[in-house]
Amino acid sequence: MSDEDFQRSYRNTIGLFATGVTVVLAAKDGDVRGMTANAVASLSLDPTLLLFCPAKDARISSCCTVGSSFTVNILGTHQEGISNHFAGTDSEPEHAFVEWDEAGDAPRIADALACVGCKTQAIYDGGDHWIVVGEVVALYQDSDPGEPLLFHAGNYHRLASN
Repeated sequence: MSDEDFQRSYRNTIGLFATGVTVVLAAKDGDVRGMTANAVASLSLDPTLLLFCPAKDARISSCCTVGSSFTVNILGTHQEGISNHFAGTDSEPEHAFVEWDEAGDAPRIADALACVGCKTQAIYDGGDHWIVVGEVVALYQDSDPGEPLLFHAGNYHRLASN
């Protein structure tokens, strides 16, 4: 199997791992940059740490420096358009940013189910991606969070009804 075929097979295989959908936002000199991400994970409770993994050539990567802030916005089923926009497949998103002073320079997305504000603690090499570790400094939960937007096998999904 060629390297390219192996990478495609890996992508298809790991795509069977169902994840939630987030948009990570960072700001630099007043310019907000974002990316749709499912490579997000809780890392530690003490200290409270979270990680996300942007591609090295992603626009958001230039905003990721030790000490900078970022937010992880957990999307609901009503926010597929926002996910598509920050994944680069939709040019007209329907979203609004909310200033969130507790989280630093990075805003949060209005109507997200929940948001986690972080200060970048460390950045590690992860092949063609960076591993960005953030200390959690702020938390937001919508009073009526609704249903999470899920991603599995290359498509959006919703929770099954009981």
